[in-house]
Amino acid sequence: MSLAEQTALAVSAQSVLTDSEECVVFALSSQTYAVAAGQLRTCLSLPRLTALDDTADHLVGAFDLGGELVPVVSPAVLFGAPLKPAAPGDLLILVEAGAYPVALHADAMLGLELARSPAWERADPARTPTTARIALSGGHAQFIDPTLIRLLAEAPEPESAEVRLRVFEQRLDAAALALLETRAERYRALGRARLGPPGRAPGRYRWDDARMPGSL
Repeated sequence: MSLAEQTALAVSAQSVLTDSEECVVFALSSQTYAVAAGQLRTCLSLPRLTALDDTADHLVGAFDLGGELVPVVSPAVLFGAPLKPAAPGDLLILVEAGAYPVALHADAMLGLELARSPAWERADPARTPTTARIALSGGHAQFIDPTLIRLLAEAPEPESAEVRLRVFEQRLDAAALALLETRAERYRALGRARLGPPGRAPGRYRWDDARMPGSL
């Protein structure tokens, strides 16, 4: 089944978020985002990415994680903001999106938090990744349902995937790019076993699961 078919099936499925659901909360460019904790696989340091053709504008690239190609999505672009360029200390929140993983770009992990009831505050009745906000103890967050993220371009792109990735990396110097490349080499040799099974019990997550051995 293609990614497009999997996404089409996911759109008709029930929401992954219910009242009193525990969420993983993270930040990007001073904006707060959340995903259901049950979908979290692990958290990674940002590696060097590869451009993918014919992809949506919020997909900035992909990387090889132990033989599994993982697309990297910018929540900023997903919610209509400009692309936030990469920094060496940035993170990827690796989540399950149905039958495949997706990594969400972040610059800070904020932790686990219960969504307050009512969980959904919809801007319109359509189920899309950009219309849901959830109430948390410290305010609100944009909630992302990874199964609803469109990965393929629906129309000819105004710019190539290579240009998009170049903008993402434009603030990185040669040393920072070399650091990201070193991480990418490590992740290529990293097996699924180290990441742990999807749906680990909340409260047992380690934000640095995939950064061992060493700390890059």
